Amino acid sequence: MKIPARTTLAAATLAAALTTAGWSAQAGAAEFEWNLQTVAGSGTTEYTQLVERFAGYVDDLTDGRVAIKTFPAGMLMKSSEVAAAVSSGALEMGHTYMVYYSGKEPALKSVNEWPAMVQPLQGVTWFYDAGGAEIMRRITAPHDIYFLGVSPLLGEHIWSKKPLEGIEDIKGLKMRASALAADSFADLGASVVTLSGEEVYQALQRGVIDATEFTTMPVNYGFGFHEVAPYVTLPTYSGGGTSDWVVNMDAWNALPEDLQAKMQQALQLASYEYYRQSRLEEQEVAAKLREEGVQLIRWSDADMRKLERARIEVMREKYTADSPLFAEKLESQLSYLERLGYDVDAPAEEAKAEQD
Repeated sequence: MKIPARTTLAAATLAAALTTAGWSAQAGAAEFEWNLQTVAGSGTTEYTQLVERFAGYVDDLTDGRVAIKTFPAGMLMKSSEVAAAVSSGALEMGHTYMVYYSGKEPALKSVNEWPAMVQPLQGVTWFYDAGGAEIMRRITAPHDIYFLGVSPLLGEHIWSKKPLEGIEDIKGLKMRASALAADSFADLGASVVTLSGEEVYQALQRGVIDATEFTTMPVNYGFGFHEVAPYVTLPTYSGGGTSDWVVNMDAWNALPEDLQAKMQQALQLASYEYYRQSRLEEQEVAAKLREEGVQLIRWSDADMRKLERARIEVMREKYTADSPLFAEKLESQLSYLERLGYDVDAPAEEAKAEQD
């Protein structure tokens, strides 16, 4: 695939980094040698038990015909640039949050989040068993990206400097948030600030923000958020989401069908094992937080429904207008939630009742 001239400098920088890392055409006997950067930080469970494990399974299942060199978040480029690098061919593969690419493809807005959680693996089962794969691959194909698959994400919590007893405490709160969380919390009255994950700790410490959502409990604990934000809300305000695995279309098409099937198998094996370990790690971190004096505050079911209502309204009223493909994806996901027993229209009915 022809790479635009504007990407040549980035490609040259990438090539130098890969050579420094000891990855070259002479590195081994593999027929296909790929480079993958992930959003997972070095040393995290997500990196060691998901990303590196996936690469190991690929090597085993393909008998060494496919070799994947993994790079942790930020090693070659910013996490927000991974999808574009896969699109251009500068990277063969990425493990990312495709919401980062929503500026170029509005159908990817809130792609890693669901408006409500019925069961924690709903994003995975929707993708593999309920038509999600076909929709996602149609969305990314025009960008020269093959959407390989997904891995489960644990839910996210709100971490704050002061106790948040319920949804009314969101009003006026200076809060770091992004994507669907940013839009829905803003609609609930929060003063939303956009920050990268690396900036959150100091922003909390200096009083730039009073609260944050970022990612899962184990990752946030690793960042030390509990040291400056000793209050965490329960349950998770989001859940059932996924992280994304994408491949440059030319690189994918170059693989024989048998190797493509092995790649799919490797991803599902690694994802399932990672999920089991990450749930255990989450329980262990929650216990550590309690031991260290962090207060876990449980919100009422009524407040959680209000938050779900806000998220559904943002997706229906704001995001669908920007993309027919987003509207199709949302309808598919909401239909799947209904199949799982969730009444997607109940929040709207409750809102009307409150106004009457």
